[in-house]
Amino acid sequence: MPTSFAAFEAAAPELGAAARRLFIGADGVAIGFLATVSERGRPHLAPVCPVFCRDELFVVAAAHSPRTAALRAQGAFVLHAFLGQSDEEFQLAGQAVEIVAADERAAVHAAVPFASFQRTDPIFRLDVERALWVYWERAGQPDTKAVRRRWP
Repeated sequence: MPTSFAAFEAAAPELGAAARRLFIGADGVAIGFLATVSERGRPHLAPVCPVFCRDELFVVAAAHSPRTAALRAQGAFVLHAFLGQSDEEFQLAGQAVEIVAADERAAVHAAVPFASFQRTDPIFRLDVERALWVYWERAGQPDTKAVRRRWP
């Protein structure tokens, strides 16, 4: 069952901290890749700038993009962070919910650290169903081992 990003962080604080660290760059801007599936079953992958606001996670999408159509039709998403040091990776999957309340939309726009979105562009809250964090022990050595942490 999908849960808010805040509830995910409360349930799995170590994974929540890894998510924020891997999504948010040194400049304070979050970047990742959002995967969706169209109504016709076609996958779509696009770079996005997720927005952390009020302890929740959002994405703003252009009104007429394939990403918006897929999120409205299916709601399902996978959000993957750029690879971290030593190929560390993080992935969230769940359901997107379009935000229409004016006060919540205004808060998300206020949290965007750059001005590339239109005020009328759709905003989706990303509710989390599962998370995967992968990092490497003894990276670059003969006994390198992947450590996979999942939630739930």
